[in-house]
Amino acid sequence: MTSSKEVYAEVTADDFVYSAEFILDPAETSNNLQSYTTMIEGAQEYYDAMATWRDGGSVGEQPSFEGVGVKALDQYTVQYTMSKPVPYFTSVCCYAAYYPANRQFVESMSAQDDGTSSFGNNKDNFLYCGAFILDELTPGSIRRFSKNENYWDAEDVHFDQVNVLYYRDQESIYEAFTRGEASYAPLLTTQAQRLHDEESEYLIQKELDSSAYVIFMNNRTNYSEDTNAALSNVNFRRSLFYGIDRDMYNEVSNPINPASIEAFSYSGRGFVTAPDGTDYLDLGNSKQWQTSQFNLETAEQYKQQAIEELTAQGVSFPINLTLAVPAGNETRAQSARLLQEAIQALGTDYVTVSFVEYTSATSTQQRRDGEFALTVGGWGPDYADPFNNLASIMTDGTMNNGTTMALGSSHWNYPEFDEMVNAADQIVDLQERYTAFANIEAWLNENAYYIPVYQSGGTYIVTSINEFTRPYAPTGIDDYKWKGIVGTDHAVTAEEHEQFRAEYEAGREAAREAAQQYNS
Repeated sequence: MTSSKEVYAEVTADDFVYSAEFILDPAETSNNLQSYTTMIEGAQEYYDAMATWRDGGSVGEQPSFEGVGVKALDQYTVQYTMSKPVPYFTSVCCYAAYYPANRQFVESMSAQDDGTSSFGNNKDNFLYCGAFILDELTPGSIRRFSKNENYWDAEDVHFDQVNVLYYRDQESIYEAFTRGEASYAPLLTTQAQRLHDEESEYLIQKELDSSAYVIFMNNRTNYSEDTNAALSNVNFRRSLFYGIDRDMYNEVSNPINPASIEAFSYSGRGFVTAPDGTDYLDLGNSKQWQTSQFNLETAEQYKQQAIEELTAQGVSFPINLTLAVPAGNETRAQSARLLQEAIQALGTDYVTVSFVEYTSATSTQQRRDGEFALTVGGWGPDYADPFNNLASIMTDGTMNNGTTMALGSSHWNYPEFDEMVNAADQIVDLQERYTAFANIEAWLNENAYYIPVYQSGGTYIVTSINEFTRPYAPTGIDDYKWKGIVGTDHAVTAEEHEQFRAEYEAGREAAREAAQQYNS
């Protein structure tokens, strides 16, 4: 469908092939390359050949797409061929990189000043095959969508129109909700606290998201060899691991129930579920770590071991840890002060924490210069498999880089970890595969390479929507979809929310059992 609601063409297998061609063309500068190059046969080779051809490094015809494992077998059947076992591929297909794109329509789009396609740069420059069509787009004001009457499952689309409104601040959203002008309002911490103090029946805590946030540690600082030696010492890291009160840190974002958002591993809970219904992180050796690890007595024991070992190496105390903090963000600054307090509770004769501010313009140089020892960050998974998370912290991963200081937030060079991750990635049986990865999560905790702090989500809302009818996936772009959502004519109470949850969980369990029976 076009934006004017005219049928342009039907969706065919070639639309999925062309989508891959578009992304694998270096001229389009896609951010989704790895969704193909890391798993689709011939994708990396084709991209490299296209890059050489685009740069004028080879003459003759454009490289052929024939060697790439994305093919239209007939009008309605597309075949993907993997370069390795990818048991999680169905979740990869939920990502935007695998959405269809009509070849004729895209190629009809004029080029922009930078040479890239104008496809998708406004509401009229792309086609629609989903539940809604974009009718109006006014930046900073409104996005208006109308139901696609030609959608294949239109009976499960319960709204004729969706208006995404922009407000100058979060206070205004809540005010709009109280006036009946908005169906949903995320709450500021102060708003949530006030409703909690008033014992409001409408205060609802959202489910946790799939991303966990951890304290990254850099043992390649430029300002202190003593700091590098300390962070390279497992017992020093363990003293921090057990000595940090996560609840105190998390009170900034959730003063009502800080324990509810504590993270226990590099990956977040609810990320993936094993075939037997077990949360991934409750498998294998990981299960023992799924409770709060804050324990000052244990921290003190590791502290004494670290002092003995590091003193023997000629290290002087206290160890100074610089914490990278984003400039101009008072919430993050407040959290940083609490983290400083938590670490220094181990004794300022043992460890001190100072701050170094960074901006988006300075962060790369600061990493390159090794100005920080600690920073807080996390990874949002692109697809539902632990490999996606753990690959990000391999020796040359996106969030860690053991060889290039300008990249990553930590700089561990640990071949043992790389070997474990690569071995687990070869396992096809999901129960066995997830157990192997869960054991690696436990190994990370045991060696305190990262310190889990909090899981995203768990914030507070008021809503007139049954939140358990929202499309949900731990990965992908489900936040932008409204198919299936059921609204009410009133503000949902916390009691109703829990009833909705029970109905959802019962349905989910029934679906899992049915899938097991089918697969057996």
